Amino acid sequence: MKTTRKTARNRTADGAKAKKPSAIAERPGGWHLARTETERQLSDFEFRLERLAQAYYRWKAACLAAVCDVPLTGDDVAVLNVVRMGDEPKRLSEVGQLLNRVDVPNLQYATRKLVRAGLIETEGSSSRKETRYRATATGHAVTEAYAALRAQTLPPMLDALDGWAAKSETASTHLDLISGLYAQAAQVAITRRHQPEG
Repeated sequence: MKTTRKTARNRTADGAKAKKPSAIAERPGGWHLARTETERQLSDFEFRLERLAQAYYRWKAACLAAVCDVPLTGDDVAVLNVVRMGDEPKRLSEVGQLLNRVDVPNLQYATRKLVRAGLIETEGSSSRKETRYRATATGHAVTEAYAALRAQTLPPMLDALDGWAAKSETASTHLDLISGLYAQAAQVAITRRHQPEG
C-alpha cells in the first residue's frame, strides 16, 4: 500500500512520471535571485547592504532624536546634514547629487518638513530650481549636537575594531565602485525596458 501511494505521488494527473524538483527548490534557502554561485554571492552582499542601510538610517534617526524633539527619519537627517555641509546654501539638485538621489518629490517633501521644523530655510530666487537651502541657527545647533553625540558614540566603537582604518578605506573604494556598477546596470535595465519587442 505504501508503495502504491509513493508511485501515485510521483506521477502527474495524466499518468506521466513527475519531474524531480530542481536543486534550487530543494535546497533550504534557495530562491529566484540566487540561481548561480555569482548570484548567491551577490544576494548575500545585497542582504548585508540592506541590513547595513536599515541600521544606518535607524541610527541617524535615533541620534537626531536624542538631541532634538522634531521627529525625523534617517532620510530627513541625511538631507539636513547635507544642507549644513560646508555651511554653504545648496539647491535641491545639489542635495540630490550629493546623496545620489533622483527622487525629487521625496527630497522636496523632506526640505519642506525641515523648513516647517525651523531647521533649514530658503534663500534666493522664487524659482523652485534656483531656491537654495541653508541651516537656520536652530538647525546649526541641532547638527552640532548631533555631531557631538556621534563623535562620542561611534568612533570609540570603530577604534576598538582591529584594523578598522585600513579596512574602511578598502571598503569605501569597493562601495564606490559597486555604486557605479549599480548605476550602470540601471541604465542597461532602462534601455532594455524601452527596446521594441521583436
